[in-house]
Amino acid sequence: MVEITYQMVFQFLQTVGILVGVFYYIMTIRANQKNQQLQLETRKAQLYMQLFMRITSEEFVKKAIDLLRLEYDNVDEFMEKSILGPDSSLHAKLFSMFWHIDGLGYMMYQGLIDPEMVYNFGGGFAQVWHWRKWEPVIMRFRKRRGDPDFLKWFEYTAKEMMRMRQEKGLTQTPPGLTSDPPLPRHDP
Repeated sequence: MVEITYQMVFQFLQTVGILVGVFYYIMTIRANQKNQQLQLETRKAQLYMQLFMRITSEEFVKKAIDLLRLEYDNVDEFMEKSILGPDSSLHAKLFSMFWHIDGLGYMMYQGLIDPEMVYNFGGGFAQVWHWRKWEPVIMRFRKRRGDPDFLKWFEYTAKEMMRMRQEKGLTQTPPGLTSDPPLPRHDP
């Protein structure tokens, strides 16, 4: 017969204590992971709602439409008179929109927001429309500044939306309110 000693009981209790501690630690880690996932999902929902509230505001929609309705024949002339001229209101409107779309692209590239989220804000229409309309102006800014990366995330956003539309079997360039925004004439 096995004789039970105090040392054996003590070792058994130590082993049980260690196992309980390990079990508790594992359960705590799992609970923390679930909490972190929940916090991440909550943050994504908050970000979505912030973006949604911004792009559906009357002010933002009006600014987007006003910018798409602008017409120009000569990029340099347009830039000198309308953007770089003494009235800064158009410059502010334009770059507010540019940086908004550029910021979306940067967040998509960094994995901070899902491209599908941006696409779901109207099928990527606005980003593609604005890129088509303003690409010559942005390219001229890049050339003038000697900065090929200027607003590169804007371009990335538009191209990503075009790619997603193509994957979904849609035209890469969405139709406009009545037609696509007129493309400006490119001057040499």
